[in-house]
Amino acid sequence: MSDGIFYKITMAIIALFFVIALLTALSGCRALQPITDAIFGIERPPVVEQTPTNSLWQTVKKAKSNWITTLAIPIIALGAVAMFNGAAKLGMSAIIFGSVNLFMSLATSRFSLIMAVFGLVGSGLAVAVSILGKNKALKEIICGVQEVKDIAKEDNIDLVFQDKVKEVLQKQVTSTKKIVQNVKNKLKLKGEM
Repeated sequence: MSDGIFYKITMAIIALFFVIALLTALSGCRALQPITDAIFGIERPPVVEQTPTNSLWQTVKKAKSNWITTLAIPIIALGAVAMFNGAAKLGMSAIIFGSVNLFMSLATSRFSLIMAVFGLVGSGLAVAVSILGKNKALKEIICGVQEVKDIAKEDNIDLVFQDKVKEVLQKQVTSTKKIVQNVKNKLKLKGEM
């Protein structure tokens, strides 16, 4: 053999090695599995694709020992029947109870990370909504009381009414008075009061 042919054969083997290594890196060892199966005569059952519905059904089937999960499905169905038969409060309560029960049992057994993320986001949103709602309510109450006090002063409403308003405001604890004063200062700076 001449050196040129030997060089070409060597380069072809090296190129083939790099192609196989590249295929293996891109698609894992599954690319080589049919070849090794053919060489060693291994027969494998066909791979069934796992859909989300199939996965959920398999989880429910595996959770048969969990009686709470098994009980959740009939509770949802009975809640729907009760709701359509005129007992809307009972029906909705049963549907919500069954759905939450089923979700929690399936989520903790199969989808714990997803459930934790949704729980974290949901609780953060709930806290934000409650804080914003509290701040809006405080602002409206303080502005309303201030308007009543101003109207009482301008219209010379009897002193009994003014004294009653002062008595009610004096019954507030110190922390409430501080919060009210802070909100008033912020509203005055914004020009809303």
